[in-house]
Amino acid sequence: MYFPCFSRDYYNDAISKREIYMPDGDKMTMTYGSVYVYGMMVLSTIHQLKGKFPSADGYREIQQTFVMPGGEAANGAVVLRNLGVPVMLDGCFLGDLTAEPLRKYLNDRNVDCSLLRHQAGFPGWRDIVFCDGDTRTVFGWFVDYLFGGKKLWSEPNEKAIKSAKCVSLDPFFGSESEEVARLCLKHHKNYVTIDSRWDTPIAKMARVIVCSQEFLDREYPGAEYEALLKQYQANCAGLVIFTFGSRPILFGSAGSTIGTFLPYPITVVDTLGAGDTFRAGVVYGVLSGWPDKELVRFASACAAVSCLRFPSVYHPPSLTEITELTNSRPD
Repeated sequence: MYFPCFSRDYYNDAISKREIYMPDGDKMTMTYGSVYVYGMMVLSTIHQLKGKFPSADGYREIQQTFVMPGGEAANGAVVLRNLGVPVMLDGCFLGDLTAEPLRKYLNDRNVDCSLLRHQAGFPGWRDIVFCDGDTRTVFGWFVDYLFGGKKLWSEPNEKAIKSAKCVSLDPFFGSESEEVARLCLKHHKNYVTIDSRWDTPIAKMARVIVCSQEFLDREYPGAEYEALLKQYQANCAGLVIFTFGSRPILFGSAGSTIGTFLPYPITVVDTLGAGDTFRAGVVYGVLSGWPDKELVRFASACAAVSCLRFPSVYHPPSLTEITELTNSRPD
């Protein structure tokens, strides 16, 4: 398995160079190339509610509404780009209702959309989200689009994977997602993924896999989390991270003891996109060559900053904000 300790020399041929800040505040220079992001891109209609999501037959006033890009891949790409990382986006087909607004939004933020394909006659991947501050409730067509018998996503681009410095992979697209993982192994590329069972090829070969409590409770009901993490460690080559919202994060690599990290205490405005932002922070940490705890610490700060405003995708975290938060609590 290819898990290099990234150094400055490794990035001498990169196409971008900037200063980044280690979680302890020390400044260093790191150069890096693009990240290939393969996964979910949707056009989201997001309603912020005045108060909590209503019970059945209830009513709640809508405070404000936004129509904007969403999905794990698109959100992560925007965050990475705001951190100065060149990003190439691939995966979901664009549709008749989504192609123009998604391309405009992402191009305006300098995300490379050249691989995205418009499928005529397909409305596009969309969802409707209701946010009440603590929770978000999603309605969509994902089951139909993913399992309806018609493939609505692209084949992985081997050339882009080969030229990337790291890959961010959504596991939702069956054999195509597995092919991304296989191509990463073939070309000695690290990839970061999410929410995959420990016995899948995608989980086993990942440099980092991040699993949310929502996923763990659905796939392993009643499981004890530390015992489950040990199961992942025994079968996966890379770092495994379990997230639980404001509760302590569990993490560990193969052969290591289980670590914990308490997320930063903040006044939450909204949690939508926090998981996507966390993974973007993980990708950044992999590019930077940080050890496990520093990587988790940085990713946790990324997610915390994203929860301070609504909608966070319009205002992704900056390095300055993330560094200020990590420096506020030396661990």
